[in-house]
Amino acid sequence: MTRPAALLAAASVLTLAGCSGQLPMTPDPRPGLAVSQQSERQVERFLPAAEAGDSEMEIVQGFLRAGEGFASDDDVSRTYLTDELASDWVPTSDVIVYDGGGGLTLTRTGEGEVSVEMLAVGRVDEQGRLTELAPRTTTVTFGLTRVDGEPRISAFPDDAGLWLSDTEFARAFRPTTISYLNPQRDLFVPELRWLPDSDGLPTAVTRAQLAPLPAHLEGAVRTGAQEGLRLATPAVPVDPSTLVATVNLRGATLAQDDTLAADLSSQLAHSLLGLTSVAGVEVQVAGQPLTLEGVEGAITGATQLPYAELEQSTDQVLLRVGEELTGVDPAQYALRDLPSTGEDRLPTVGLDWTGIAASADLEDLAAVSTDGSSFRRWRGEEVHTNAGIGDELTTPAVDGDEAFWLGGLHRSSQTPRIWVVDRADLDGVARPVETPWLADDDRVYGLSISPDGSRALVVLEQVDQDGQEEQGPHRLVLSGIVRDGQGRPVGLTDPAPVAAQLEDVTSARWSGAGEVLLVGQRATDAGPHPFRLPLGGWLEPLGELPGLVDAVPVPGATGVDVVARTRDGGVYVPEGQSGWQPVRNADQVVVPGG
Repeated sequence: MTRPAALLAAASVLTLAGCSGQLPMTPDPRPGLAVSQQSERQVERFLPAAEAGDSEMEIVQGFLRAGEGFASDDDVSRTYLTDELASDWVPTSDVIVYDGGGGLTLTRTGEGEVSVEMLAVGRVDEQGRLTELAPRTTTVTFGLTRVDGEPRISAFPDDAGLWLSDTEFARAFRPTTISYLNPQRDLFVPELRWLPDSDGLPTAVTRAQLAPLPAHLEGAVRTGAQEGLRLATPAVPVDPSTLVATVNLRGATLAQDDTLAADLSSQLAHSLLGLTSVAGVEVQVAGQPLTLEGVEGAITGATQLPYAELEQSTDQVLLRVGEELTGVDPAQYALRDLPSTGEDRLPTVGLDWTGIAASADLEDLAAVSTDGSSFRRWRGEEVHTNAGIGDELTTPAVDGDEAFWLGGLHRSSQTPRIWVVDRADLDGVARPVETPWLADDDRVYGLSISPDGSRALVVLEQVDQDGQEEQGPHRLVLSGIVRDGQGRPVGLTDPAPVAAQLEDVTSARWSGAGEVLLVGQRATDAGPHPFRLPLGGWLEPLGELPGLVDAVPVPGATGVDVVARTRDGGVYVPEGQSGWQPVRNADQVVVPGG
């Protein structure tokens, strides 16, 4: 929705708000062939083309307003550009999302030059990956020239694409899941992308699925898309009567490799069936159907695929009070105690041990000493202490039923390390994991392993040259877990930043295969706040809770709940949209397997 523009004559400033758009995937004005799928967008907008007599300010204003129609049949955005720029311009190369409440400020800064000022809050790259930004003022300068006496935009920053308000971005783009594969388990590994919500959405999803793996996932996940594989047709047609999408491929040997064929068919079907306008998927190679074992014709449902989405559910949460652990029912609003059978007796944990972690089956518990120098495990009546791993050990992280992870400092070199301790042996040694990207001044503050075991969240802090901790912020990164042929972790890939718009992140835990729960702080926050973050999506505040120390996700049959803990030992559960209700007191909240 556009807002009125105000022209300030003294300063030659024009304020414009509410520009929006959709992105073509090539520089051509209308790429490829038409797709039979009908657009799911319900609201059509009239977007005027450039007209004779428009001023330079009006041309820039009109171009920004017309961006919403960039992917439609009547795209008028390019009428505001010179022919040369119109042919070179790729809107998807870089999309800036700005705060629509503040709008845009246009200023004529010289002959043939108009500057646009906005409060940028996000950016989408050419692959559809969204990066949320800490709000910051950004200025873009447009160059204009005369074409047959009329001003037209002839230049803007290299690789620039679109400028959209946050509201219009939500209308113009569809959050879409791309599906990768877990090398150890028959599970999909999701990655969220933002793709143009247009007739070409199935084509955009398919191209994203065929693209190379993101750098931070190379070696950690698998894909059936091989180098040289591409669409045999310019678009992925969707039959208007059956809603079956046909993906015709070429440049691959899929027909001779049953594993690759099953992998790619599963990935494409899972991603495309996530669109409400697609009810079936048929994958072809050179026009011949690529069959999936047990499926005749198009793939129409997730149950036909050899891979599945991760499912989680926890029926018990542990509360620590002093030395005692108590099992409570997370389905009960008040976190009531679970009855003890005598066989499920939990160990007593001395006050010199902190950061308790528990395996999903509660067979193994682990903790570190309060001075960060020792690691202890409990299994039934057995207890084992390892005092030789390193210093400044972090709270253990659970890797499914396989291992515990620790971060800390190598004892002799005092450089950062990450270790894995296999669960199989109670007295198993801690194996270092290759992390060449850790700098000497990094300190591992926290770890969390994805529930499918393919990725790690790492909270880092920095120290000064004397090795003293700074009071400055912690940052969060996401890294893929590389495993050997036996499934044992051997390394972490070069990481990607997560929630970089937060000034400080002190806690990060997986709440699902593609979502995390954070405790962090924005520039405008007086203290730590809880946030839910779909990886690749927008940060979602969960409401202020003064004195917040930690927040843990509790997966259940109906979704993921949150249990928070404050500095004074209060345990809280959500109440309403953004409130919190005190229910218990505890020194720590432990989610088995989390």
